[in-house]
Amino acid sequence: MFFVLVMMITMSGNAQALGGRFGVKLGPTIDWASPGSTAVENEGARVGFNVGLVAENYFTEHFAISSGLNFNFLGMKYKFTDFCLVEDFLEETDVNVSRQLRATNIQIPLKAKVKFNVVDLLDVFAEAGAGLSFNVSDKGKDSYDFYWVSYDSDGYVDCTNQYRLLQFSMLVGVGAEYAIGRNLSAFAQLTFDHSFSNAFVRALEKQTGSVLRNNFVGLEVGILF
Repeated sequence: MFFVLVMMITMSGNAQALGGRFGVKLGPTIDWASPGSTAVENEGARVGFNVGLVAENYFTEHFAISSGLNFNFLGMKYKFTDFCLVEDFLEETDVNVSRQLRATNIQIPLKAKVKFNVVDLLDVFAEAGAGLSFNVSDKGKDSYDFYWVSYDSDGYVDCTNQYRLLQFSMLVGVGAEYAIGRNLSAFAQLTFDHSFSNAFVRALEKQTGSVLRNNFVGLEVGILF
């Protein structure tokens, strides 16, 4: 994160010389779980939100490298096999749990961006790359039935210890940019994020075979300076 902030400051200070720009963005997301094993089952999409900082450097008129910081607030619902539950006699026992998850992560993206002018003041662009996410918090609302035991949590309970600190994602996006002024542009883009990593910690994966990959599609709007 420190590297990205330094890069943004450097790029903004040398904008004319290096073609650097920076900005801010935000928008809603549609989030869902991508099962990576039979021990996980997606139970529908949820609405999330993200906000972020953008830093990009143009090497030519049409090609740039884009980075920044993304603050992702994701929501998903899925069923998975868990072995670490609140009831003492169920500890270390495989139980099918239905979970509504609220996850927060900070992501550093690195993407190649191609932009072309279509009409006066309006450009279209496409970008692709990867992202490194740092897991900040995970809160789940769980329910399950196990023989005579039924459980439904009253609210969201912290379950961050079940999810990995670092996750890697594929990032792709398309959008349009409109020049408002000489050094100010507004943009909108559709972004797809697909995690390559298993979100669950290694112990849970090894014990139950649970493999979960996060996905979301986001509609982002923002400004570039």
